Amino acid sequence: MASTEERHDTPLESRAAAAHRAYLDALGAWERAFEAASHRARGVDDVTHHQRALLCAAAEAEKERRRVVFRDLCDELGYVPRREGVAQQ
Repeated sequence: MASTEERHDTPLESRAAAAHRAYLDALGAWERAFEAASHRARGVDDVTHHQRALLCAAAEAEKERRRVVFRDLCDELGYVPRREGVAQQ
């Protein structure tokens, strides 16, 4: 049921929500990279083990970078925003 009250997020809340969505996107990319590397490791393809490891490391580094951005925005805000698109922690 929709609320009759309109919610107006502050710019900082909006940035934190966007950072959380970006983190979730990076988390998904990281999981897909590891899944793809796992499947390719069982078969034969043109990507070497070293290249797979580099792709996974890059995906993990991006995931971590985005997590830190989200955490820092939440620290600045003083709380984790609670709305659609932001984790209910």
